Amino acid sequence: MSHSIGNFFKYRENLAAGAQPTIDQFVDLKNDGYDVVFNISPYSTRNAIHNEGEIVEKLGLNYVHFPIDCSNLKPMHYKTFEGIMNGISEKKVFVHCGGNIKSSNLIHMYDVLVNKKDEAESLQTLKKIQNPEEKWFEYFRSFGMNVS
Repeated sequence: MSHSIGNFFKYRENLAAGAQPTIDQFVDLKNDGYDVVFNISPYSTRNAIHNEGEIVEKLGLNYVHFPIDCSNLKPMHYKTFEGIMNGISEKKVFVHCGGNIKSSNLIHMYDVLVNKKDEAESLQTLKKIQNPEEKWFEYFRSFGMNVS
């Protein structure tokens, strides 16, 4: 199924990411077989849906909300993201933030650090989605990534 979600990117059969979905787009995700919506946007995000968890759960999907402020990235943010991703790895997961900036950066890290994907290849994928700010490269380096 093709998605109208902004900046939507399908990494593999059981993982996709994108910008903030609308209520109708959550229905589309359910119809496409997604099991989990993982939201990393703070409530203060301009396009946040404040009752998103309730909407998603009423559709019969699992909902995880771990808000991350990317202006104040700490090691615990990625480590918690990784733990959540490991906990839902057997499910079909849609990860989102406001515009798929944080989502795609953290998935890049997860694919390299956990799934052992080639870093250069993963970075090429990331750059198809967005052009990361320098602060993200600094964050990547803080986890031992090469970032050539």
